[in-house]
Amino acid sequence: MRGIGRLKAALWEIAVRRLAPRPVSWSQQDRDSLHWFDEPRLPLQPHGLAVPAFGLREAAGTGELDMFLGIGDSWAHLANAFLPPDPVVLDIGCGCGKMARFLALNPSLRYVGVDVFEPSILWCRRAFERYADRFRFEHLDVHSQVYNPQGRLPASEARLPVADRATDLVICGSLFTHLHEPDARRYLGELARVLSDRGGALVSLHVEPPPGQAYAGDEWRIDVDEAYFLEMARAAGLAPVERIGKVYGQTVHLLGKA
Repeated sequence: MRGIGRLKAALWEIAVRRLAPRPVSWSQQDRDSLHWFDEPRLPLQPHGLAVPAFGLREAAGTGELDMFLGIGDSWAHLANAFLPPDPVVLDIGCGCGKMARFLALNPSLRYVGVDVFEPSILWCRRAFERYADRFRFEHLDVHSQVYNPQGRLPASEARLPVADRATDLVICGSLFTHLHEPDARRYLGELARVLSDRGGALVSLHVEPPPGQAYAGDEWRIDVDEAYFLEMARAAGLAPVERIGKVYGQTVHLLGKA
């Protein structure tokens, strides 16, 4: 009888998986309401932090819940390895708080998250409301064919909402993997502007351009030759500090002020 019970349970689980509605992509949802949705499988717990629904997670890189949490956790640990005391952290391309949810556990940390995808920023402002004394989220209204087609400014004119020399660590997890070269050079200049003298920037790259090309791709995926990118960084006033290695398939470098 126990064997029959286990069999029935297994068959029921298979049926549920097949009948369960497929998650809806962010590109098929109304952007004006997308920011209201949390993950239904993980309802908000007392003193907890909401988990964004599939569409917001997908827009931030991966809709899969385990990957979303795993990548955020790994980047938060990486950031923690380079944080000075009482740091100010700038997260460019923060999405729906993939890293911020883990960084919020550091009570001495102050944080600014920016993104061109406004629904993610609106969701974060709601979800992180009780951290508002230390965490703020800003919509960067620059043009992105994929994420912000009505953006007011070209990315080559982007200015980060942080004062000069005011940031101790900048996180660029999968930022330069989506920027064309003129835009990437602008952002590198902005990193040099906002970094404090003790500051550093963690940047991730795809490093497999076609043979004979140093910089290639489109907004969905940019690949760049590592040596070429580091020369771009030097030209912007940044210095290579350490090659971290691969983090979930992207090559990470630590940059500092030149």
